[in-house]
Amino acid sequence: MVRSRIAQENDLAMTFSSPATGRATAPVPSRIGAGGRLARWVGAVVASALLLAPLPAAAATDDEAAVPEVSFSMAPANQGVVSTTQQLVLSLSTANPGPDPLAAGEVTIERGARGLTSEAALDTWLESGTAAGSFIEVSTAETDEIPGQSEDAQTIAVDASDAGLDDLSNGIYPIRATYETDGERVVARSVIVLPRSASGTAPIGVIVPITAGAISTGLLGGDALAELTGADGELRAQLDAVTATPAILAVDPAIVASIRALGTAAPAEAVTWLEQLMALPNERFSLQYGDADLATQIGAGVSTPLEMTTFAPYLDAANFASAEADATPSPTPGVTELPTAEELLDVGATRSSVYWPATGTAGAEVAAALADEDDAALTLLPSSVITRGDAAARAVGGSADLLVYDDEVSTALQDASSTTSPVDRAALLAALTARSTLDDSAPLLVTLDRAEGRSSEAMRESILAVAGFPSRLAVGLDALAETTPARVTLDEIAPDADRVETLSAYLDAAPDLEQIASVLEDPDLLLSNERATVLQLLGNAWLRTPDTWTDAATAHQERIDTWSDGVALIPGQDILLAGSNAALQFTVRNDLPWPATVELLTVPNDARLVVQRSTPVTVGGEQTARVQVPVEALVGSGRSSIDLQLRTPTGIQLGDRQTYAVEVQAEWESFAMIALSVLVTALLVFGVVRTVRRRRRGVVRSDGRAG
Repeated sequence: MVRSRIAQENDLAMTFSSPATGRATAPVPSRIGAGGRLARWVGAVVASALLLAPLPAAAATDDEAAVPEVSFSMAPANQGVVSTTQQLVLSLSTANPGPDPLAAGEVTIERGARGLTSEAALDTWLESGTAAGSFIEVSTAETDEIPGQSEDAQTIAVDASDAGLDDLSNGIYPIRATYETDGERVVARSVIVLPRSASGTAPIGVIVPITAGAISTGLLGGDALAELTGADGELRAQLDAVTATPAILAVDPAIVASIRALGTAAPAEAVTWLEQLMALPNERFSLQYGDADLATQIGAGVSTPLEMTTFAPYLDAANFASAEADATPSPTPGVTELPTAEELLDVGATRSSVYWPATGTAGAEVAAALADEDDAALTLLPSSVITRGDAAARAVGGSADLLVYDDEVSTALQDASSTTSPVDRAALLAALTARSTLDDSAPLLVTLDRAEGRSSEAMRESILAVAGFPSRLAVGLDALAETTPARVTLDEIAPDADRVETLSAYLDAAPDLEQIASVLEDPDLLLSNERATVLQLLGNAWLRTPDTWTDAATAHQERIDTWSDGVALIPGQDILLAGSNAALQFTVRNDLPWPATVELLTVPNDARLVVQRSTPVTVGGEQTARVQVPVEALVGSGRSSIDLQLRTPTGIQLGDRQTYAVEVQAEWESFAMIALSVLVTALLVFGVVRTVRRRRRGVVRSDGRAG
C-alpha cells in the first residue's frame, strides 16, 4: 500500500532567517512518493501547511550553530466545507523551535478568485502553489511575539461577505495564509469547498477495524485485556472513536472470545468494553480469528481459512459456576455448562462470509480461492489491485464478489487519523473533501485501515469527516453490497514467502500433534491451543514488525517440535535377569503440561520369555513415571531380547520401537537356594553341637563338686 509523504516545495516552504545573520533560505527537497494522484495531492497539502515535521535548518556560517526553523500551518474548519451565509473560520498554528523569541508579525489571508475544476488543477495548486486567476485579500490579523521553543495557535473568523463567499458559485477554491515577521515570510495553503445541493446523494461506507495488535498467545490474558480496554488502552480508543458514527466495524473475534472465556474472572474494564461494543447499532462483520493473514493461508494451500472450533484449554468451570446459577439450570445436575465456541466468538455480525485481507497482500488468487470455497464470500480489496475495469465500490472479479475500497482516499484518511496536530489533520481532511466533491456520483468505500497508537479524537474526526462528505450519504455494508457490480480484472499478488513457510511447517506438523494429543483425555487441550496460537501469529498486525514476528514464529515452531515428541520412553540399558521371575522397570517421560495416558507394549523375541504384553501408564503433566513389567524366564540361562513400544489409547504408535537385550541367569536362583540351604543346615548343626558341648561341660562340673 502506497503511503503519501510530505512534499515540501521550495517556493512554498519559506523559512525565516534573521537579517543580522545573513542566512539564506535553505531549499527543501520534494519527498513525494510514487503512489498516484491523491498520494501526491495529500502530500502537497501537508507540505503547504508545513505539517508533521519542522523545516530543516538553514545553512549556518562557520561561527554560528544551525537554528531550527519556524513552521507555520493553516487549515479551514469543518473539513474545508463553507457556506455562503456563514463565517469562514481558519485555524493557524506557528511553532518556534529555536531558543530566541519570534517577533510579533502579521498574517494575511487570501482566496483565489477562480475555482479549481479538475484534479489536475487541484494537484497543481497543492503541489506547486499555482492557480489560475487572481487572489483576493479577505482578512489580516496581528500575531503576538512567540517565545523560543513554543507554539502559538489562533483562529481567524471572516464574515461570509468579507470573504466574498456570498458571491461564489459552488466549487473548490484555493486559499492561502502568509505569515510575515521581521521582513521574512512563510506561506501555507489549503482549499475551501462550496458544495452542490445534496440531492441525488451517492452512498459512502467507512470500514474501521477493531483489533488488538500483535499477539503471540492463543487468547489475551486478564492483564492484557485490562490494559487494552482501560482508559488509555488501544481498544478503548477504537471503541470511543466509532461510537455514534456510521462506521462499519470489522471486529477481531479473538478479542471478544478472550473476554468471555475468562467468565467471572474477566477484568471489569473489559466486561464494560464488551457490553458497549455489543450495544452499538453499527453494521459489522467478523475478521478471521486474530485477524489472521488470509493471503498466507491461501498461499500455503489451505482451501478453507483456519477457524477455532473449541476453547477447551482456556475455560475454567469455576469462572462460570456463579453465572450459571443465575441462568437456566444445567441439564446435567452438578456439571457446569461452559460456553460454546460459537458463543465465545460472537461479534454481533450483521453479515457473514466477509473477508478483509491486509491491504496490499491479496489479489486475484486469494479472491478466487475464497469464492471457490464459500459461495457467499464477499472479499474486500483495495482499488490498487484492479488492473482493468471500473474501480467501483461493488465489483466482480472472475468468480469472486468484491467490495473495492478506494486505496488513495483510504491512505489519506489513515494519514489524517495518525496525525497528532489538529490543524494538520484538518488540512488533510479539507483536501479529501475537495477531491470527493470533484466526483461524487458513484458509490464509494473507504477504510480507516489497521494501525496502532492513534487517539480516539483523531480517529473519530477522520471517520466523521469522510462519512460527512458533501453530496454523499453514509451507508452500511449491505447497502454497498446491493449496488450494481462492475466487472474488473485483478492483479496477482504473491504472498509473503516467510509467512507461507511458517504456516506450512505448522500444517506439516499437524499429524504429529494429533498423534501426541491422543494421549490426553481431551485432545483439544493441545490442538485448540496450537490452532489459536498459530492464528494469532498470522495476525496482520505482525506485518508491521517482521523481525519481531520472526522471533515469535521461531519460538512457536520450537514448541511444536518439542510437543510433537512430548511423550516417550526414556532409553535405558540392557537387562540382566537373575531369576526365572522378575519385574522389569522402564521410565516414561511426559513433557506436555497435561496428564497423559499411554500403553507400554512389551514383545519378547524368544518364546522362553513370558512378559505382560500391555501395561497402562498415566504420567502427570511435565513429569516422569516408572513402569514395572512382570517377566518369567522358561530357561535356566541364555540371551534374548524384548521390544518396547509406546502407543496411545487409540492404538497410535508413539516414537520408534526400542529393543533391549536380556541376559537370563535363572540358575543363579538355584545356586542361591542351595547355598542358602547349606548355610542354614550348617548353622543348625553348629547350634546343636554347641548346645551338646555346653551340656557336657555342665555335667562334668556337677560331678566334681560331689566328690
